[in-house]
Amino acid sequence: MSTQKNQTKKFVVLFATFIIPLLFFLFLASGKVNFEKLPILTENVGNIPQTSGVSFSDKISVVVFLGKDTTLGSVQQLLNLYQVVYKSTEKYIKFQVVVLVEENPQNIKKLTSELAFVGGIDLKKWHFVPISEGNTKTLFQALKVPFELKENNSSSKAVLIDETLNLRGRTDDEDTSDGLLFGYDMTSVHILKNKLREDLKVVFYESKFVVKEPKMN
Repeated sequence: MSTQKNQTKKFVVLFATFIIPLLFFLFLASGKVNFEKLPILTENVGNIPQTSGVSFSDKISVVVFLGKDTTLGSVQQLLNLYQVVYKSTEKYIKFQVVVLVEENPQNIKKLTSELAFVGGIDLKKWHFVPISEGNTKTLFQALKVPFELKENNSSSKAVLIDETLNLRGRTDDEDTSDGLLFGYDMTSVHILKNKLREDLKVVFYESKFVVKEPKMN
């Protein structure tokens, strides 16, 4: 009787030590793990003019419409984005922040110096891009978002554009009446940390582990 109990204990230990981990691994390898992609809210939003030297293609971009706004409030929003999102996300190869500023070299110089003053992180993936008022409005309209630019062509909301020029966001957001989240409020550290930063992780995961459907002959 004692021998039978010992054999049972050995089997239980063996099962717990080797069989369960093996079954879990096979479950993961089967590709049946549920993974929800971040929804596409607008397809093919267009790109920045080629003369800028910066492109949305093959990048995962956080895009800011700054227009002519270089007030203290707008600078604080950029600092929020820098501290909460950029510093923890710039390690990803395809990541970039694109801040669209209406063509004024002095504005770009001022904003760059403000970020440099904060310091601590290389800004090679942070781009201030000079853009005309017309191109700003064309690009913004292509997003098809439910909010508008201010008179100075700025917005406090950053948007997330994926590698293939699609606007990403949420369809189940708890803080909007219809569940749709098109942009991330840069005045809110909570939203930047718990929504934008988390949504970026999802898009990066998709980019790395995306499974393509086989082509039909």
